[in-house]
Amino acid sequence: MFTKRITPFACIVICLIVCLTSVIATRTFITVNDEPEPPSSQPTGDNPFKNFLSLANKDDAERYTKLAQLIAFIDTQGVYEFDKDAAWNEICRAYVRSIADKHAVYYTSDEYESMMSVEDGDFVGIGVHASYDYDTQGIYIFGVIPTSPAEKAGIKKGDSVIKVDGKVCNEESYYDILDAIPGEVGTDVDITVLRGEEELTFNVTRNIVPTENVLYEKLDNGIAYIKVLAFSDITVSEEFTKIINKAQSDGCSKYIFDMRGNPGGSLDEICDILDLLLPKGPIINIVNNKGATQTIHSDEKCIKGEMAVLCDGSTASAAELFTASLRDYKLATIIGTTTYGKGTMQTLQPLLDGSVVSYSTNFYNPPSNVSYDGLGIEPDIKIELDEYWQLRFFKMTHEDDTQLQKAIEVLNATK
Repeated sequence: MFTKRITPFACIVICLIVCLTSVIATRTFITVNDEPEPPSSQPTGDNPFKNFLSLANKDDAERYTKLAQLIAFIDTQGVYEFDKDAAWNEICRAYVRSIADKHAVYYTSDEYESMMSVEDGDFVGIGVHASYDYDTQGIYIFGVIPTSPAEKAGIKKGDSVIKVDGKVCNEESYYDILDAIPGEVGTDVDITVLRGEEELTFNVTRNIVPTENVLYEKLDNGIAYIKVLAFSDITVSEEFTKIINKAQSDGCSKYIFDMRGNPGGSLDEICDILDLLLPKGPIINIVNNKGATQTIHSDEKCIKGEMAVLCDGSTASAAELFTASLRDYKLATIIGTTTYGKGTMQTLQPLLDGSVVSYSTNFYNPPSNVSYDGLGIEPDIKIELDEYWQLRFFKMTHEDDTQLQKAIEVLNATK
């Protein structure tokens, strides 16, 4: 049984599963470094263990020997058969879980291959943005991607998926239903939705789904409302630029950037986006474990206008860098609740058997060079959403959204 209190961040994860992927999107990798660094020097030769011992200090050599001794006893004297590959994978997982780095993850070679197929853009599904629906125990659709299979079939924003291929969505079957929606290109899936009081069933042919990470709406008084779902896709900066151009052509000169529930993404993408918004100066300071710092700068070209940023406890990683950067340059009023507090960058390190460990290798600091890792970013104006709407985040109207309303009030007060 799962906990039904799903945060906006979890909603985004669910959205990615339903919208885009046909594999393990539930293992969302919050990072601003989406390119694996080259493997560091590794022991080679016929006996890697001896090579490890030769490279290790005395304490570590004793630990390796202890592990080898433990394994030898079990392998030679144990009475139960077991999968040695699985046991070794669990040893590696346990080591990674035990370190202070809460963002570190161990992947088997199969898991890594599946994850990279998602990262590389092999997205197959029906093309909806979705979250858990507390009212129906179904899947609430808060957006349908243009030209997607879902749109072509007739599924609409506001529908709630209650059955997939005849299987009812409820507390016990919820995640099975999620897994059943993606599939192979060209295969069909029957999606039954609740639209008002009416049940409707649509036959949808799965296909490659165009990505849509940036949502835009023009509000009154020349305010552009721009929600970024994630920075993980390699086209998100292009999407963002098009949206800014669209907002400007619509006559907007004030901007609300909604980073609530945004888990982060690519370093290149967030830097390209911030370069569009920031004046000449630092964007990010990357600090390694030796204290050496690399700074990425923006140029002097940037858009002009009053800005506000909406954030919450699920605003993480690159989304926090976005928030902190606009704060540091005094370009935006930050509204909402304290952010997640992830100010580290991960490296994907291949291991000898094709498995991979992801672990934190750098701190990334905003323009002020003050780390928020483990602390989060405090908003200028702190406003909690009503608990009812926290559980129904994507069903909330603009009028019910007290954080958005405060941002509109702040921008309307500027001249």
